[in-house]
Amino acid sequence: MTDMTDVTPAADAAVTFDPADPLNQPLTGLEQAIEAALADPVHWRAFEALLPAGDLFVVPEGGAVAGTGMRTLRPDETLDLRGVVLADGVIAGAVFTDPRRIAAIWGQEVSCIAMNGIRVLKLFRDRPVLLNHGSARPLLFQIEDVDALIAAADALPADPVRPTGTVQLGHPEKSPVVLLERLRTTFGPADGDTGISAAWVARAHWAETNHWGWMVDVRTARPADEIRAMVGRAVAGVSFGDETLDVSVGPAGGKAGAGIKVV
Repeated sequence: MTDMTDVTPAADAAVTFDPADPLNQPLTGLEQAIEAALADPVHWRAFEALLPAGDLFVVPEGGAVAGTGMRTLRPDETLDLRGVVLADGVIAGAVFTDPRRIAAIWGQEVSCIAMNGIRVLKLFRDRPVLLNHGSARPLLFQIEDVDALIAAADALPADPVRPTGTVQLGHPEKSPVVLLERLRTTFGPADGDTGISAAWVARAHWAETNHWGWMVDVRTARPADEIRAMVGRAVAGVSFGDETLDVSVGPAGGKAGAGIKVV
């Protein structure tokens, strides 16, 4: 991996950075993990473990698909993704840890696609990857670095299988403060820009297997896979131990959900 702080890619003019700009501070848990790993290599494994669980963001060539803002790439879609020409003429994949970093260099009108981190790396495994181009701390991953990250992710234990059978929902005895804060920040106000009409968090119990966890119950007109991806981004870095976080998506209106109202 190459720290690109002092390298300006050939495709863009040099950028003047304001130390007081919030964009020059870590915006996500993944960015915090990167900062920690750069400060002390002992934290690198924590970054490798967090990367597969979260999303990275890429920009389709042309910069606009189905409107502006952020959306999730659906399984049947194929897109040409934007790259960045480095100083040596090599084209690197342009990858970002937060949509705000894309808007800062390419404008609010540019659309971006949220994709699982490892899926992004596998798309670009034949070329370098430039992470957070245009920021105060861009990082260049050479092809061998990308291969090493993919290998580390593939070596991680598989995610536990979600419980089957009937789930019983109820009001939690103790409020999940961090989970609620993350979801409220991500969902925003009811019927706002995210399209979430209502949402609840409930304690979940799968009686057949005596398995406990949490259920996020969402009301929206958006596709269920987009909402699950949104929840995944919201809780990236949050540990649930042996418990499961599940997501239920239904149309706006109708019967209220169980548990604590989020939106």
